Amino acid sequence: MAEGGPFPELDLHLLECPICLERLRQPKSLPCLHCFCQDCLGTYITKELSGKMASATSFPCPVCRGMATLVNQAETKENWAKQFPTNGVIQELIKLKEQSSEPLYCTPCQTKGNPSSPAKFWCKKIESGFCETCKIDHHDVVHIGCDILDITRHDSNRQKQNPAVPHCDQHDKKMVWYCEDHKLLGCSMCVFKDHRRCEAVTTATEYILKLKAGSQLTDMQAQLKKGAEVMNSLVKDFDEQLHVIVKNQEIALQSITDLRQRIDKRLDELQKNCTDKLITLIKDEKRKLDDSLRQCERLKKSMLNTLKSSIKATEENDNTETIVLYQRGQAEVESCKVLVTEMNESFTSINIQHQTEPGHTTFLHDVMGDIVIENPPRRFPVSHGYLASPLLGRRVREVQQFDIKTTSDEKDCDAAGVVYLPYNQIIVSDLKNKKLKLFTDQGQYLDELTIQGTPWDMCLVNDNIVAVSVSSPGGVHIVKVENSKISLSSEICLPDGKGCLGITHINGRFVVCSDTEEADTEEAEVFSVTQDGTAELLHQYSGMCYFVSHDPTSEDVLVSCHINTQGEAVMSRLSADTHLQDVMKVALVKNAAGLNVDREGNIYHIQTTSCRCLGTGHTSGNC
Repeated sequence: MAEGGPFPELDLHLLECPICLERLRQPKSLPCLHCFCQDCLGTYITKELSGKMASATSFPCPVCRGMATLVNQAETKENWAKQFPTNGVIQELIKLKEQSSEPLYCTPCQTKGNPSSPAKFWCKKIESGFCETCKIDHHDVVHIGCDILDITRHDSNRQKQNPAVPHCDQHDKKMVWYCEDHKLLGCSMCVFKDHRRCEAVTTATEYILKLKAGSQLTDMQAQLKKGAEVMNSLVKDFDEQLHVIVKNQEIALQSITDLRQRIDKRLDELQKNCTDKLITLIKDEKRKLDDSLRQCERLKKSMLNTLKSSIKATEENDNTETIVLYQRGQAEVESCKVLVTEMNESFTSINIQHQTEPGHTTFLHDVMGDIVIENPPRRFPVSHGYLASPLLGRRVREVQQFDIKTTSDEKDCDAAGVVYLPYNQIIVSDLKNKKLKLFTDQGQYLDELTIQGTPWDMCLVNDNIVAVSVSSPGGVHIVKVENSKISLSSEICLPDGKGCLGITHINGRFVVCSDTEEADTEEAEVFSVTQDGTAELLHQYSGMCYFVSHDPTSEDVLVSCHINTQGEAVMSRLSADTHLQDVMKVALVKNAAGLNVDREGNIYHIQTTSCRCLGTGHTSGNC
């Protein structure tokens, strides 16, 4: 006999609410076929839409994020959960499970004063048990043709019988018809009233045979397995990130404590403010990762459960459950693809550090430093083909074109560097007018800043800090962009007043190309420069180097060499230990200028007439 009573063993996860993880109470089904307790769903809706527009009329499923839209949009959010249909199949399974947990006795014998007479048969229609005698004398006389079950034959060694077909809630008839046009199961009355004009109405058995004859069912099961593997990789990755955050928190707090021990009691308030900010930032970032982790775990668990149940239902020829699970699996697979695509667009590491400015020894400065969050790009762990190749082989198209000349310019404009800021603003360096200019991404002029020297290349330090390489006289200018205004924050000078051309930012330091002051010499030096102006020579080149970039995954420095001599290196790679490696020599590319590296490690290089992707050695398109 199956565990828990005389009835066949049930898939218990189908009776479990994904939110509270308890037995479903008043199960409500969303359009994606995921079920939740009515109270749990109501609480989730209220929390999900908290702070959003009052006119919102839909919300995402807690498991697959499929959008659920209200029928009666005039209802308050507290009553939204009640509008969704109650899952009668789930209720019937729950009732069956509860009944199977207790021994069954013959109902007529109980009325005769014999309460312990065991039942051998169960009538589902009147929900009563009968011994063999009472079945013949009472049940079979009145209930002719009733679906009665011999519960003594449900043992572990007997193959399970086909489950009873659920009845329609509206007409109390068996749901044996399936409308492919509306993707709905129904009884004969449903088909007659609502689906007479539909072209594809078949029996559930015929639809299952159609699914089995094709590859849809097996393909869906394979995709569920693949999607669950992707979610498992994400869960592991987010778990590792949570450990990194905790470790960063411990290091930062220790740094704050060590610094506090070296200063006077007057810094107590500064220490408290700094510590509070750190903990707040940690909580915010940890909450974001926790939310993503929970989302991936929910979807992973649901996909694995759907996969298991789909295989089981297929093997047991349970047509109704197979159709329901097939539709549910399709929704979960699509949600998995969307989730992977969305996460890939902003997939970064989280590095939280305590930073102090060197040389601050008086109380006139904030010696406690600041808590800084860095989000370097990170490769997506496993996508199983869900992510398209990001840049390689794509076409370039013009999005917006606008004139950068302003009324105060005395010369024609010559743009050398450009940075796109995270809040839809663009900053451009103008060589001839020696200015930095700020525009919206639609070309609206916002502000400008005159530079002492010639601004050349630029790189983004964080969301509102930009580093500018400057020559004649040279160095690195740090500018801040706030409230649509540009302001000079600080200047970093190179040894002997050397000027700068190309620039990139790696983990709190800058790598720059310096120009030479000798007119008859074409040489360039690449320096690593810290915030306090300490410069370390990384390599000296025999030709001019106008641009540098770095690989976000390996942190190697890529240097572009403006050379057209056959056999000379037109691009080289400097590793962290300053090991030099030639990436490409003059042939396909010469007189190289700007370059960049994407998250997949593909290198994009510009020469006079074309832009080439060097990740595979093929031209990706003209610039």
